[in-house]
Amino acid sequence: MLPFLTAYDPLGGSSGSIDPLGALQTYVTLADLLLPGVTTITTRSRYLSMLCAALANAEKYRQLLPGASGLAQRRKAVEPFERLWALACVAARQAGHEGAADGLRGITYAEKSYRSFAGNGKKVTCDFPLLKFQSRTGAVGTYWTALVGGQLVHSDTGSLADEGQELAGHFPELPLESKDRGRFADPESAHRVSLSLEDLIAWSEKCHLRAAGRKERQQLGEALTADDRRECVSRALAMMVDGIPDVWGIAALERLRKILATLPRAVELGLPVVVDAIVVTEQFHEAVLAVFGTLLWWGTQNAGKPLADLVVDSDFRKAADRCWETAQNFRGFRERCERLDVRDAVEGLAACCFQVDHCNSERELVDELLDRHHRVQSGKMDGGMPKRDWIGCDRTSLLRPSPLFQRNDRPILAIGMSLTHPYRLEPFVYMLRENGVIPTSG
Repeated sequence: MLPFLTAYDPLGGSSGSIDPLGALQTYVTLADLLLPGVTTITTRSRYLSMLCAALANAEKYRQLLPGASGLAQRRKAVEPFERLWALACVAARQAGHEGAADGLRGITYAEKSYRSFAGNGKKVTCDFPLLKFQSRTGAVGTYWTALVGGQLVHSDTGSLADEGQELAGHFPELPLESKDRGRFADPESAHRVSLSLEDLIAWSEKCHLRAAGRKERQQLGEALTADDRRECVSRALAMMVDGIPDVWGIAALERLRKILATLPRAVELGLPVVVDAIVVTEQFHEAVLAVFGTLLWWGTQNAGKPLADLVVDSDFRKAADRCWETAQNFRGFRERCERLDVRDAVEGLAACCFQVDHCNSERELVDELLDRHHRVQSGKMDGGMPKRDWIGCDRTSLLRPSPLFQRNDRPILAIGMSLTHPYRLEPFVYMLRENGVIPTSG
């Protein structure tokens, strides 16, 4: 099973943001301290091999500029290669190779184009769209940080490092003559290169997402653990004798933390403290989200009714008490924490925590969360304008939320055992397993 995105995944942080109380920056910073170079959508490690092969082809056949200009050229040169490879992954899946296209970026576009090429009998080309904005949401936009973090490319120019050159050597070459490989290295001419469907299918047998050989998987595993933090987490995961969960929660994180605390390098890097920070942050964020969600529910079901009726409700008081309890835990951790990097990481939510902790009543808590939400929304832009609040208040009652954010069911009480954000562990585990770094489940 491929990793999935949770309800509060940071990918929603732009125009469709689902971060109503401004926890995104804290999440991202903590996730970077735990697993730098991994994201919730870097799910298939062979993307790294494909990118290295595409870059090797560009470096072999083109004169690339130095510095940042060369970096831009290299990133753009990858795109035709990625489109042809996406077709090959679909072809391999059509031929019955399980997992050949799982996790493929732009698979809907690739499937449509493959059906067209297969149906009309014409030569296959890379002249078709792959994603609406391939440069931002395709292989380069998604996996470039992992390339750099895996020490496969140089960050300043994008040129292949020795390890990247070696990895590219494990990937099957384009099924083209040398002249056409040169044309394929240039996005301006790549669309004029064609090959037969039979050649594409033959290439697909060795280049799809599940086709990496032993030596390639070994090197991909080394790239995934090239960073000290990722290497420590990988070692700890391998030592989880009770099993690695399919879905991570607080209990599993605490198990991981105990193992990290036994690894000297992990302790030196502060990884156990990072996990502690994640736990208190998540428990506080879950608590305030539950109250905010309750306001959305009340506004949906009881718009115009006095807020006083809600704040005296026994379940709402329990939810408020949970906010104050977790706020005190959060503040206590931050005050005791001696690691500056971790203290800086939680700074984004610290102000919210301080304000919540100083609310003297349930009604003050409601006002604080609505005010916090308004400030968060005002800082987001949509079409050049600040984004609108999900819900508003006219002093004595809540207004009905925008249709997109209306809730018919009351949120359950926060109990501090689940995560409101993914922390990259699920895709990291998946990629480690597909390269044999840690055992597969079951």
